[in-house]
Amino acid sequence: MQLTQKRKKALMAFLVFDFVVVVVLVVLSQMRGERQRETGLREIGVTIYPEARALSDFRLLDQQGEFFTNVDFQGHWNLVFFGFTNCPDICPLTMAELSQFYAGLDFSEDVKPQIFLVTVDPTQDNPESMSAYLANFNEEFIGLSGDPEQIAQLAEELYVGYGAAVESGAASQEHESSHSEVGMAEGGYLIEHSAHIAVINPQGDYYAVMRAPHRDQDLIKAFRELVK
Repeated sequence: MQLTQKRKKALMAFLVFDFVVVVVLVVLSQMRGERQRETGLREIGVTIYPEARALSDFRLLDQQGEFFTNVDFQGHWNLVFFGFTNCPDICPLTMAELSQFYAGLDFSEDVKPQIFLVTVDPTQDNPESMSAYLANFNEEFIGLSGDPEQIAQLAEELYVGYGAAVESGAASQEHESSHSEVGMAEGGYLIEHSAHIAVINPQGDYYAVMRAPHRDQDLIKAFRELVK
């Protein structure tokens, strides 16, 4: 039976409407899934930025004494924590959790990230001290030290705050533990610094933030969600 022109138009309209309904349902399902994903991440202290943020050029030194620039973030997922080798509390605790997180990944299936400790104590920390310190956690971790102004620039762009080293007796103990910690170094000085971990994507942009407290299992769960 041949369709009349009127019936052809009606059928076409029906097919178009049906297609639009399917597209809308798919989009709504994706949006619902994304909201659920973001809610789950927020519950463990992780926030994905609406737009990833490009980083300015910098040049620091890794623990081998080789130059490291923002270009070296590219091609990898990167977890960046700021601390210092003489810190007695939040730094070793965070690095230990990162070590357990790294050991808990299955690199036959999981993406292999780069893990960084960037010093907030550049007058004391150098490639040698960073290398010795990171050997306590994982020799694949990368320690960055070098020019204080370059470190301050990177810290600012990753929303990391830290103060100058001051004698323990003169330092204020008032700080928000969810955002920063005061570390008393063995030499009797204090450095207040942020405790979050910055997530930099394979394009080298600031993609997400992981807030303290850090637990290895939460880090694994969050990382696997972020890299999907």
